[in-house]
Amino acid sequence: MADSKLKPPTSMDKEPLKPPAVAALSISNLQLPSSAQQKLTVGSNNTGSGSGTGSATGNPRNKCALKPGYSLMSWVRLCNSGADLSGTGGRVVPVSRAELAKHNQVNDAWMAIRGKVFNVTRYMDFHPGGVDELMRGVGRDATKLFDEVHAWVNYPQLLGKCYVGPLKENVAAKVQTVTIRPPPAPAELVPRFDWIQQRSELTLCFYTRRMANPGMLLKRTAAADALELCVQLASSWHVFDFKLSDAVVWPPKAVRVGHETGKIEVVLSKLVAEPWTTYGSQKVDKLNAPSEEHYEYEVLQCANFNHDSFELSLQSVKEAVLMHVPVGYHLDIEVPHNGQLLERSYTPVPHNCLPSNSAQIDTDSSPGIRQDFLVKYYENGAVSSHLHQLQPGATVRLSLPRGSFALSALEPHRNILLLAAGSGITPILSLLRPLLRRHTNRLERLKLLYFNKTNSDIWLRVKLQALQDADERFTCEHILSQAEQPVQCGRICQELLAPLFNKQQAESFSYVAVCGPTGFNTAALDILKELNLKPEQVHVFQG
Repeated sequence: MADSKLKPPTSMDKEPLKPPAVAALSISNLQLPSSAQQKLTVGSNNTGSGSGTGSATGNPRNKCALKPGYSLMSWVRLCNSGADLSGTGGRVVPVSRAELAKHNQVNDAWMAIRGKVFNVTRYMDFHPGGVDELMRGVGRDATKLFDEVHAWVNYPQLLGKCYVGPLKENVAAKVQTVTIRPPPAPAELVPRFDWIQQRSELTLCFYTRRMANPGMLLKRTAAADALELCVQLASSWHVFDFKLSDAVVWPPKAVRVGHETGKIEVVLSKLVAEPWTTYGSQKVDKLNAPSEEHYEYEVLQCANFNHDSFELSLQSVKEAVLMHVPVGYHLDIEVPHNGQLLERSYTPVPHNCLPSNSAQIDTDSSPGIRQDFLVKYYENGAVSSHLHQLQPGATVRLSLPRGSFALSALEPHRNILLLAAGSGITPILSLLRPLLRRHTNRLERLKLLYFNKTNSDIWLRVKLQALQDADERFTCEHILSQAEQPVQCGRICQELLAPLFNKQQAESFSYVAVCGPTGFNTAALDILKELNLKPEQVHVFQG
């Protein structure tokens, strides 16, 4: 070949442990040499192992048709996007042959070429020869196979961002385990505070951690120059008691909580528009008994939603508090009953899900003074019956957000399945927008199977269909146990779920979130266990 840069590189066993130097990937880097077509033609006429494969890349006439969005240019854009294609978080990980052999599935595919191991999972659908052809080299040293089929390909440039580490004959198992997994999280994450200002505005900023999924409670005080802000990280609450330099207007102009970035911003209007030399002062503490904290809310609206459910909109009394609920968390509503206080757990729904709020745009800047719920009415249910009878102006008490959902657990997964039954759709609704808007490791497919008895029991069918029309990555299927027509009639079962976890397909689902009645949740867990899903691949929302 005329271009020496495209010759197969020599053995790299003695190179130091550092990623190969990879410039920004571009089409020009990947141009074939002028002799490539001639080489392929000769290879196609041979009767040796190179021609016997019918390789798509060994013979251009046998290339597979790529799906839309999986062209070479799309691969270049993906490589330059900053996505973690290697799956190692930028670390170089020595790989033994035993470890390499474990990564032999379509959704977990590593291969070695000339002593270097690459994670080709994301490259599967971009491979011109198709998935089956690439799978021939997965889980092993594919150098010989690579040379037989397309030794002229500039693989260090093409797969540079997929580099895992050098292939070693003997690597201690302990080293593999520690280096492949991300570093452990600190024992306790403490929010970091900062502030910025404009002439008429003050912004309080709190930095947690990417995918920390923070919650927030902001309390109004009697003084116009003081406020209390609490940041929730899992079950811990960090309290910031502020004494500001001057008075501010209540409520805040905007409150922004980044589910993915973990950043919280509270934008306050200054009562007097002038620069401050300092924001003031603060005291930092921990909330000792968050389970005992409750806040007064009044009913804005209580109206029937369908034949057995109603919508309930609540607002903080005198707008005394602003509350942001973490994704997948719930609130306990406390009501009096026969001289006792009863609590039931309900997950707030996005504001624009309710028909009365359909014209509103649900954004990350929602102030958080109000909380909206969809509640299923049970005739013998003490709490739901009490709530159903409430009139505007009546009051109830809300707890602080509670839950165990870890948004960070979904970050490595690009194909996620959601299973919801009846009113169990409410925590699932809180996941949709954060997942579809995720920038890191962008989602490829989000599928919702929504189980109900009849069509009249389906909540928010129009909203779910609108989301499906707006984003091709999201699909919603309705499974009815008492369907008027036989199409998609049934209950949750292994026959229904098994095709969704075929590991021979690149788009097999790798994570499942479940919410429904106890019997539904138990059945789903049993089925997923039979389908070999690990506990860390499943989350069940508990009420």
